[in-house]
Amino acid sequence: MAYLCNLGNGQQVFVDNQDNQTIVTLSGTVPGQQQQSSSGFYTGKWTALPILYRHAGGFILRIESDRGPHYVQLQGSSMSAIGTTPNLETAEVLPMQTVEPPPAATMEPMKPMEPMKPMEPMKPMEPMKPMKMGDMEMRMNPMEMRMGNMSMNIGESTQSYRQNFCPQCGAPVKENDRFCANCGQRLS
Repeated sequence: MAYLCNLGNGQQVFVDNQDNQTIVTLSGTVPGQQQQSSSGFYTGKWTALPILYRHAGGFILRIESDRGPHYVQLQGSSMSAIGTTPNLETAEVLPMQTVEPPPAATMEPMKPMEPMKPMEPMKPMEPMKPMKMGDMEMRMNPMEMRMGNMSMNIGESTQSYRQNFCPQCGAPVKENDRFCANCGQRLS
């Protein structure tokens, strides 16, 4: 048999004994969303009904089992086992009602998945066509960009770069120039 208690503020605790394990589920509703967390505690078979206490620090659940008493601390959306007997003299006992286990607590085993079909190999990309925009042009393989009287080639040796531009100042130079007309740099 499972037990449920409303904790207030839209929060509930659900407690169930499955074999030697106690399953504790906290669920709550805040505007626009629902939250739920479950934990299992190895307690043994219950020998008495669970008791839920409210105290200044939150809630404490007492489980009596064939292995002795067990205590679970509930604070906000977290829960943890307590190793020592807490002082519950001033705590308020909250009523718990019997309920059927929710469908999530008794899930059916998953069916085996069907094998996936092998993936088809990817087709190679088509080469890019040259792109033009006004006086700007770009080509791939090898990469070449031109804009007005300037051009840039990627993958060419620096020799051809020097033939078109000065390595010192970047000014355009002619193939036969021995010195840069802009800065006087010697060209090889």
